[in-house]
Amino acid sequence: MKRILTVVSIGPGDARLMNQVTADQLRAADPLILRTDHHPLTQWLKEQHIDYCSLDEAYDAAQDFDDLTERIADLALKKASGGGHPVYAVPDALTDQPLNALLVRCESEGITVEVVPGFSYGDYYLSRCRNRFTAGGFRVISASDLLLSFFDPEENTLITEIDGFILAGEVKMMIAACLDDDAEISLLQDVEAPVTIPVYELDRQDRYDHMTAILIPATDYMHRSRHTMRDLLRIMERLRAPDGCPWDKIQTHESLQPYMVEEAWESIIAMDEKDSDHMADELGDLLFQIVFHASIGKSYDEFTMEDVITHICTKMIQRHPHVFGQEKFSTPDEVSDRWETIKSRETGHKTVRECLDDVSPSLPSLKYAIKVNKKASILPEWHMMPEEVIRRIRNQAALLDRNGKLNTDALGEMLFMSMLLCYRCGEDGEILLHKTVDRFKERFDALEKQINDTGYVPETVSYETE
Repeated sequence: MKRILTVVSIGPGDARLMNQVTADQLRAADPLILRTDHHPLTQWLKEQHIDYCSLDEAYDAAQDFDDLTERIADLALKKASGGGHPVYAVPDALTDQPLNALLVRCESEGITVEVVPGFSYGDYYLSRCRNRFTAGGFRVISASDLLLSFFDPEENTLITEIDGFILAGEVKMMIAACLDDDAEISLLQDVEAPVTIPVYELDRQDRYDHMTAILIPATDYMHRSRHTMRDLLRIMERLRAPDGCPWDKIQTHESLQPYMVEEAWESIIAMDEKDSDHMADELGDLLFQIVFHASIGKSYDEFTMEDVITHICTKMIQRHPHVFGQEKFSTPDEVSDRWETIKSRETGHKTVRECLDDVSPSLPSLKYAIKVNKKASILPEWHMMPEEVIRRIRNQAALLDRNGKLNTDALGEMLFMSMLLCYRCGEDGEILLHKTVDRFKERFDALEKQINDTGYVPETVSYETE
């Protein structure tokens, strides 16, 4: 016999708001299972002499929310197994988070779930707050589901089932990343009128239960001090719109190249300074360059920001089979070796020489040397210890003088082997050279100050100057 479980939404508890189909299902249920007895509709059920049972014992025994959802699913199936027409009643079938676990269990056990369209308490709350948000789309989501998802401040959002101050605090932290602390939101409790509170008071209320919800009206990026990736994309579109910025509109991939390099180096400098605010600022400048290129690509039908994100997401999933697949690695070296193997498979290259062709010769020379050395490390004979690399550098140094002339080949070999030494020691030659130049400038500044203190002009000083 086909087993069927019917799910109905009983909303905020006002029986007058239920449709006739829902009321008929409640009367015909055998058994009627309420997620909780702590719901206003229970009074009407008693007046109608409709018997029911609840799953409150699951709340009493649960250790955490995940445990609660599993206990609710187990208990609901147990209570439904003995009846002829089991009906499971929840405040809102569309957002009820524990219902997700029950749906999975029913599918695995061959039980058909029929959800009856009804008046949810999401409908009720949105109607009560209709004058508090702008027309357009809105999102209804449970607090627990929100924490596993995302918050978009440009979307009217009703967050339901904030049943404790800990959960309220977690929701507050999530939305506070996008909203000002004093931004106004609407607090909804049972059938009470909405109350306006600032974001920072969300976890400071006197009570919480499964009927507690908040409505967050949509705000655009011009009316917030905190922003999202979507805001940045919108700002970029505005800058390059026909009536946008004259400079931004004429830029190309080629004209922006110097800025990309500059912003990358400024980000590295901020990291060296260990200044988190400065780092966030400079990384933002670097991110803006990526968004800028994506906007240009979109305008010429080359690629979009979604393409950029898709490429890197696909690449990271494919190159981390030990995280997203079944492979197991225990050391960073194993990960690095596997990474190179996967990259070779992606390009279709089988030999080291073919892999070397992946390195673009248009790179700056130091970076070009670093990447070639890294590719060549696939060869066992290229796994030289630092001591061996140093010995080879010394050998090339001895060959620098060729009959009184500079041996540029030997000098080039020294530079190349120096990059190999950097790679073998886990250093970035580009960054090391950059820091060395900075130290030279510092020493020169100190020397210039010394010379000025003696009364000389630096440009007139020679080795013979006393």
